[in-house]
Amino acid sequence: MRVSGVLMVGVLIAAAFVLYLTSRDATESLDAVATVSADLREEGVAGRPLDRTAAQRMITAMEALVAAPDTISGHVDDLKSFTETAAAWAQAAASPSPELKAAVALRSAAGELREYSIHPTPTPLTKARRYLDDARAALAGEGVGEGPGLATDAVRDRLQNLQRSQQEQQQELAEELNR
Repeated sequence: MRVSGVLMVGVLIAAAFVLYLTSRDATESLDAVATVSADLREEGVAGRPLDRTAAQRMITAMEALVAAPDTISGHVDDLKSFTETAAAWAQAAASPSPELKAAVALRSAAGELREYSIHPTPTPLTKARRYLDDARAALAGEGVGEGPGLATDAVRDRLQNLQRSQQEQQQELAEELNR
């Protein structure tokens, strides 16, 4: 009985040591991810704090365009303005944050609507609806909490923002060619 008690204490000490090392490794990994997400910023964009009222107006305007897709081609300049504004909001947003998620979703929705003006197929409209739902949810604080997933979400949002920037450059060229 005495030997099994000593063995049990030894196992508990070993388990505690393993848990300590695992939590330390996880903390270091999350710190590294947070550092990377802070460095993934778009060059040449001046940041501005997110204006929730303007963001809600953007959502409403883009939902109206999704509902009447034949009017999208007449609002390309508005959509460009939306993408520029959302890019500035994303630049100033903390990583991770609901503001970053909302800004990236708004920029993506505007980009998809611009894509529809170039290639009118149902796919960009579906994607735009999804991004608008994501933006609305982020502005409402839904799905935003604490936890390790947020650090990786910030990296994903920053990468999506950079990818959208590249797609906008390609859209500019395509729009010029279509004129």
